[in-house]
Amino acid sequence: MTENKVKLEFDARSENESLARVTIAAFLTPLNPTLEEINNVKTAVSEAVTNAILHGYEEKEGTVSIQAELRVESEPEKGTRIHMQKKIGSSAWIADGE
Repeated sequence: MTENKVKLEFDARSENESLARVTIAAFLTPLNPTLEEINNVKTAVSEAVTNAILHGYEEKEGTVSIQAELRVESEPEKGTRIHMQKKIGSSAWIADGE
């Protein structure tokens, strides 16, 4: 099993949304994702960060924190299973796939 974690914190400013989007996409590159998969992840991160900034801070100062954990499990009879959990603020998103 392969595991990796990343934590990113930045000011709750809309211009930092692109930093979060690209950082999490780069975090997944060891899995050799397709362009469509990368775009889906970038869209999900973008929406989550934008919502955290707009609705969580409502133009007040604050910090957005993203935690991502990636686990890849390989079992000969089941293939490869990928688990990614990302937490932004107090909301969590979990994706499992094969």
